[in-house]
Amino acid sequence: MEQILLLRATEDDAPDVRAITKKAFDLYANEVRKREKIAALYETPDDVLRDIRDKHVYIAKIDGETVGSVRFAVKREGIAYLSRFSMLPDVQNLGIGGLLLEKVKLECLALGVRAITLHTASKMRSAVAFYLKNGYYIHSISKDSDYIRAFMVNELVEMDEMFDYESAVSP
Repeated sequence: MEQILLLRATEDDAPDVRAITKKAFDLYANEVRKREKIAALYETPDDVLRDIRDKHVYIAKIDGETVGSVRFAVKREGIAYLSRFSMLPDVQNLGIGGLLLEKVKLECLALGVRAITLHTASKMRSAVAFYLKNGYYIHSISKDSDYIRAFMVNELVEMDEMFDYESAVSP
């Protein structure tokens, strides 16, 4: 491993972003045993291109190979929602995912974002532990996707713990 790059994705990166997302979320689906509920598995190439155009999409490259991606959108009240965080299985636990999350944090700070939020399967202890290690806390738990998801928050500025993050990021 000679060079790690963290870059904003371009439309040319869409096939890699889609492939990495599918691989990562295939493992996620196996953990939650609700494959039909995992929207990331059913993304089309157009869905990924739309996200690259409309959201902030970042990729991680090792020696020129794309190995990870993440997306976020800034929602109401300066709250960002992170989605589709994906790393290839063979590069997990190398610290690249933490670097990619740090890139997102820096970009959010530059945009004036007050907090970053996300959902993850609460049953996936490794994912929950990863987010906790990277500054997130469990704000609430929901069953709205037919499996238990943790709604996690990383406050970039001090916030009232009773702030309604879910409403700020809901469609």
